[in-house]
Amino acid sequence: MPGKVLVIGASGGIGRAFCQQVAVQFPQVQLIRMARSLDRLDKLSIATQDIAFDLTDEASIEAAVAALPEKSQIDWVFIATGWLHGESHQPEKTFRSLCGDHLSTSYQINTFGPALLVKNLLGRLDAKHPTVFGVLTARVGSISDNRLGGWYSYRSSKAALNMLIKNFAIECTRMKKPVVIVGLQPGTTDTDLSSPFQRGLSDEDLQTPEYTASQLVKVLSVLEPRDSGLLFDFLGLSFDP
Repeated sequence: MPGKVLVIGASGGIGRAFCQQVAVQFPQVQLIRMARSLDRLDKLSIATQDIAFDLTDEASIEAAVAALPEKSQIDWVFIATGWLHGESHQPEKTFRSLCGDHLSTSYQINTFGPALLVKNLLGRLDAKHPTVFGVLTARVGSISDNRLGGWYSYRSSKAALNMLIKNFAIECTRMKKPVVIVGLQPGTTDTDLSSPFQRGLSDEDLQTPEYTASQLVKVLSVLEPRDSGLLFDFLGLSFDP
Protein backbone atom coordinates (compact mmCIF):
# COMPACT_ATOMS: atom_id res chain seq x y z
CA MET A 1 0.00 0.00 0.00
CA PRO A 2 1.57 3.32 -1.02
CA GLY A 3 2.17 5.92 1.66
CA LYS A 4 2.89 8.85 -0.64
CA VAL A 5 1.72 9.26 -4.25
CA LEU A 6 2.52 11.93 -6.82
CA VAL A 7 0.10 12.39 -9.73
CA ILE A 8 1.21 14.62 -12.60
CA GLY A 9 -1.48 15.81 -14.96
CA ALA A 10 -4.01 15.52 -12.15
CA SER A 11 -6.63 17.72 -13.82
CA GLY A 12 -7.01 15.52 -16.92
CA GLY A 13 -9.65 12.82 -17.28
CA ILE A 14 -7.48 9.88 -16.26
CA GLY A 15 -5.32 11.82 -13.82
CA ARG A 16 -8.39 13.15 -11.99
CA ALA A 17 -9.95 9.68 -11.78
CA PHE A 18 -6.65 8.20 -10.57
CA CYS A 19 -6.50 10.71 -7.73
CA GLN A 20 -10.05 9.80 -6.75
CA GLN A 21 -9.19 6.10 -6.72
CA VAL A 22 -6.10 6.68 -4.60
CA ALA A 23 -8.10 8.75 -2.11
CA VAL A 24 -10.77 6.04 -1.79
CA GLN A 25 -8.53 2.98 -1.76
CA PHE A 26 -5.71 4.42 0.37
CA PRO A 27 -7.33 6.99 2.71
CA GLN A 28 -4.13 7.39 4.75
CA VAL A 29 -2.04 8.29 1.70
CA GLN A 30 -0.21 11.58 1.26
CA LEU A 31 -1.26 12.77 -2.20
CA ILE A 32 0.64 15.33 -4.22
CA ARG A 33 -0.97 16.65 -7.39
CA MET A 34 0.65 18.61 -10.21
CA ALA A 35 -1.44 20.32 -12.85
CA ARG A 36 -1.40 23.28 -15.18
CA SER A 37 -4.50 24.84 -13.57
CA LEU A 38 -5.04 24.13 -9.90
CA ASP A 39 -8.59 25.49 -10.04
CA ARG A 40 -9.53 22.47 -12.18
CA LEU A 41 -8.57 20.01 -9.45
CA ASP A 42 -11.29 18.21 -7.52
CA LYS A 43 -11.79 18.50 -3.80
CA LEU A 44 -11.07 15.06 -2.36
CA SER A 45 -11.80 13.27 0.88
CA ILE A 46 -8.12 13.53 1.84
CA ALA A 47 -5.74 16.46 2.11
CA THR A 48 -3.50 17.14 -0.88
CA GLN A 49 -0.44 19.18 -1.76
CA ASP A 50 -1.11 20.88 -5.09
CA ILE A 51 1.60 22.31 -7.33
CA ALA A 52 1.05 24.28 -10.54
CA PHE A 53 3.38 23.75 -13.49
CA ASP A 54 3.62 23.95 -17.27
CA LEU A 55 4.62 20.69 -18.96
CA THR A 56 5.96 22.57 -21.99
CA ASP A 57 8.31 24.79 -19.93
CA GLU A 58 11.48 23.16 -18.62
CA ALA A 59 12.03 25.87 -16.00
CA SER A 60 8.47 25.35 -14.74
CA ILE A 61 9.05 21.59 -14.47
CA GLU A 62 12.25 22.18 -12.50
CA ALA A 63 10.50 24.63 -10.15
CA ALA A 64 7.58 22.25 -9.56
CA VAL A 65 9.88 19.36 -8.66
CA ALA A 66 11.96 21.67 -6.48
CA ALA A 67 8.78 22.38 -4.46
CA LEU A 68 9.06 18.81 -3.14
CA PRO A 69 11.27 18.30 -0.08
CA GLU A 70 14.75 17.06 -0.83
CA LYS A 71 15.07 13.28 -0.62
CA SER A 72 11.30 12.86 -0.72
CA GLN A 73 10.17 9.29 -0.17
CA ILE A 74 7.45 8.88 -2.78
CA ASP A 75 6.13 5.39 -3.43
CA TRP A 76 4.26 5.97 -6.70
CA VAL A 77 4.68 8.57 -9.42
CA PHE A 78 1.93 8.54 -12.03
CA ILE A 79 2.46 10.76 -15.09
CA ALA A 80 -0.96 11.13 -16.70
CA THR A 81 -0.17 13.69 -19.38
CA GLY A 82 -0.72 13.36 -23.13
CA TRP A 83 -1.79 15.20 -26.27
CA LEU A 84 -3.36 13.91 -29.48
CA HIS A 85 -5.18 16.84 -31.07
CA GLY A 86 -6.10 20.50 -30.67
CA GLU A 87 -8.34 23.10 -32.24
CA SER A 88 -6.06 23.50 -35.24
CA HIS A 89 -4.52 20.02 -35.44
CA GLN A 90 -6.04 16.57 -35.88
CA PRO A 91 -4.14 13.26 -36.13
CA GLU A 92 -2.58 12.94 -39.58
CA LYS A 93 -4.19 10.40 -41.90
CA THR A 94 -1.44 10.89 -44.51
CA PHE A 95 2.13 12.16 -44.67
CA ARG A 96 0.77 15.11 -46.66
CA SER A 97 -0.73 16.46 -43.44
CA LEU A 98 2.54 16.54 -41.55
CA CYS A 99 3.54 19.96 -40.22
CA GLY A 100 6.21 21.19 -37.86
CA ASP A 101 3.83 22.75 -35.34
CA HIS A 102 1.90 19.51 -34.86
CA LEU A 103 5.06 17.44 -34.56
CA SER A 104 6.58 19.92 -32.13
CA THR A 105 3.53 19.98 -29.87
CA SER A 106 3.24 16.18 -29.85
CA TYR A 107 6.86 15.71 -28.87
CA GLN A 108 6.81 18.57 -26.36
CA ILE A 109 3.89 17.10 -24.42
CA ASN A 110 4.17 13.36 -25.07
CA THR A 111 7.95 12.96 -24.99
CA PHE A 112 10.00 15.91 -23.73
CA GLY A 113 7.77 16.83 -20.79
CA PRO A 114 7.56 13.34 -19.23
CA ALA A 115 11.28 12.76 -19.80
CA LEU A 116 12.25 16.00 -18.05
CA LEU A 117 9.87 15.22 -15.20
CA VAL A 118 11.49 11.83 -14.62
CA LYS A 119 14.97 13.33 -14.91
CA ASN A 120 14.27 15.98 -12.27
CA LEU A 121 12.38 13.62 -9.97
CA LEU A 122 15.19 11.05 -10.00
CA GLY A 123 17.50 13.81 -8.81
CA ARG A 124 15.10 14.98 -6.09
CA LEU A 125 13.75 11.78 -4.56
CA ASP A 126 15.43 9.68 -1.89
CA ALA A 127 17.84 7.53 -3.89
CA LYS A 128 17.42 4.63 -1.46
CA HIS A 129 13.62 4.62 -1.30
CA PRO A 130 11.79 2.31 -3.74
CA THR A 131 9.69 4.28 -6.21
CA VAL A 132 7.40 3.07 -8.97
CA PHE A 133 6.93 5.34 -11.99
CA GLY A 134 3.94 4.76 -14.25
CA VAL A 135 3.92 6.87 -17.41
CA LEU A 136 0.89 6.97 -19.72
CA THR A 137 1.80 5.79 -23.19
CA ALA A 138 -0.23 4.30 -26.05
CA ARG A 139 -0.36 1.01 -27.89
CA VAL A 140 -0.34 2.94 -31.18
CA GLY A 141 3.19 3.97 -30.20
CA SER A 142 4.29 0.35 -30.59
CA ILE A 143 6.38 0.08 -33.75
CA SER A 144 5.97 -3.70 -33.93
CA ASP A 145 2.18 -3.40 -33.57
CA ASN A 146 1.71 -0.69 -36.21
CA ARG A 147 -0.50 -2.16 -38.95
CA LEU A 148 -2.54 0.86 -40.05
CA GLY A 149 -0.07 3.74 -40.26
CA GLY A 150 -1.27 7.33 -39.91
CA TRP A 151 -1.29 9.43 -36.73
CA TYR A 152 2.36 10.25 -37.44
CA SER A 153 3.00 12.74 -34.66
CA TYR A 154 1.22 10.86 -31.90
CA ARG A 155 2.60 7.44 -32.82
CA SER A 156 6.18 8.61 -33.14
CA SER A 157 6.16 10.77 -29.99
CA LYS A 158 4.84 7.85 -27.94
CA ALA A 159 7.38 5.48 -29.52
CA ALA A 160 10.12 7.90 -28.48
CA LEU A 161 8.65 8.02 -24.97
CA ASN A 162 8.76 4.22 -24.80
CA MET A 163 12.46 4.29 -25.69
CA LEU A 164 13.13 6.87 -22.97
CA ILE A 165 11.32 4.71 -20.42
CA LYS A 166 13.57 1.80 -21.37
CA ASN A 167 16.67 3.99 -21.08
CA PHE A 168 15.69 5.24 -17.62
CA ALA A 169 15.08 1.66 -16.50
CA ILE A 170 18.49 0.46 -17.72
CA GLU A 171 20.39 3.32 -16.10
CA CYS A 172 18.53 3.06 -12.79
CA THR A 173 19.33 -0.66 -12.69
CA ARG A 174 23.00 0.00 -13.37
CA MET A 175 23.07 2.64 -10.62
CA LYS A 176 21.28 0.22 -8.29
CA LYS A 177 18.46 2.69 -7.75
CA PRO A 178 15.34 0.94 -6.38
CA VAL A 179 13.23 2.37 -9.20
CA VAL A 180 10.67 0.62 -11.37
CA ILE A 181 9.52 2.64 -14.38
CA VAL A 182 6.97 1.40 -16.89
CA GLY A 183 4.73 2.66 -19.67
CA LEU A 184 1.00 2.26 -19.10
CA GLN A 185 -1.56 1.95 -21.90
CA PRO A 186 -4.95 3.07 -20.59
CA GLY A 187 -7.16 1.73 -23.35
CA THR A 188 -9.82 3.84 -25.05
CA THR A 189 -11.12 5.97 -22.21
CA ASP A 190 -13.94 8.49 -22.34
CA THR A 191 -11.87 11.69 -22.06
CA ASP A 192 -11.32 14.84 -24.09
CA LEU A 193 -8.38 13.16 -25.83
CA SER A 194 -10.53 10.37 -27.29
CA SER A 195 -13.86 12.20 -27.66
CA PRO A 196 -13.56 12.97 -31.43
CA PHE A 197 -12.83 9.30 -32.17
CA GLN A 198 -15.57 7.51 -30.24
CA ARG A 199 -18.09 7.17 -33.06
CA GLY A 200 -18.97 3.56 -33.65
CA LEU A 201 -17.47 2.33 -30.39
CA SER A 202 -19.60 0.02 -28.28
CA ASP A 203 -19.98 0.45 -24.55
CA GLU A 204 -17.61 -2.50 -24.16
CA ASP A 205 -14.91 -0.75 -26.18
CA LEU A 206 -15.14 2.61 -24.40
CA GLN A 207 -14.02 2.70 -20.77
CA THR A 208 -14.97 5.17 -18.09
CA PRO A 209 -12.11 7.11 -16.50
CA GLU A 210 -13.03 5.50 -13.17
CA TYR A 211 -12.62 1.99 -14.58
CA THR A 212 -9.33 2.85 -16.28
CA ALA A 213 -7.94 4.44 -13.12
CA SER A 214 -8.93 1.50 -10.94
CA GLN A 215 -7.21 -0.88 -13.36
CA LEU A 216 -4.03 1.21 -13.46
CA VAL A 217 -3.95 1.24 -9.65
CA LYS A 218 -4.05 -2.57 -9.78
CA VAL A 219 -1.19 -2.67 -12.29
CA LEU A 220 1.02 -0.35 -10.23
CA SER A 221 0.28 -2.39 -7.11
CA VAL A 222 1.85 -5.58 -8.46
CA LEU A 223 4.87 -4.31 -10.39
CA GLU A 224 8.23 -5.89 -9.58
CA PRO A 225 11.82 -4.77 -10.31
CA ARG A 226 12.03 -7.15 -13.28
CA ASP A 227 9.15 -5.23 -14.92
CA SER A 228 11.10 -1.99 -15.18
CA GLY A 229 11.36 -0.68 -18.74
CA LEU A 230 8.36 -2.67 -19.97
CA LEU A 231 4.98 -1.56 -21.33
CA PHE A 232 1.70 -2.75 -19.81
CA ASP A 233 -1.92 -2.25 -20.76
CA PHE A 234 -4.72 -1.53 -18.30
CA LEU A 235 -5.24 -5.27 -17.75
CA GLY A 236 -1.63 -5.72 -16.70
CA LEU A 237 -0.61 -7.47 -19.91
CA SER A 238 2.73 -6.52 -21.41
CA PHE A 239 3.08 -5.52 -25.05
CA ASP A 240 6.03 -4.94 -27.36
CA PRO A 241 7.43 -1.47 -28.12
